[in-house]
Amino acid sequence: MKKKVLLIITHSTDDPDRANAAMALAASLINEDADLALFYIFEGVKMVRQGVAETIEGRNLTPVRELFPMILEAGLPMYACSACLKTYEIPEVEMVAGVQIVAAPSLAAEIMQRETVTF
Repeated sequence: MKKKVLLIITHSTDDPDRANAAMALAASLINEDADLALFYIFEGVKMVRQGVAETIEGRNLTPVRELFPMILEAGLPMYACSACLKTYEIPEVEMVAGVQIVAAPSLAAEIMQRETVTF
């Protein structure tokens, strides 16, 4: 049985090192064939706006622009915090395809089913 992991991503352009490290971990978990889901919350939600993730480049890491296509192609569940989307004024039409808008109860349900890692 595949290991079930939820990666909670809390940073984006505010902390490129952490955001890039989260994407590198996601790519590694995909390569390990984990049953992975991503949840973007707080500043991390900015990564679901089309074109933003590709601008993030941490120090000494493979840039997100090289990792994000693999993450999107994996077709894994991706969630964005509804309140955070409002806070950062990210309309649904500007979001990366396949990201679901959810609230806290959905996050709680995922946490109950998966090992959780927060970046």
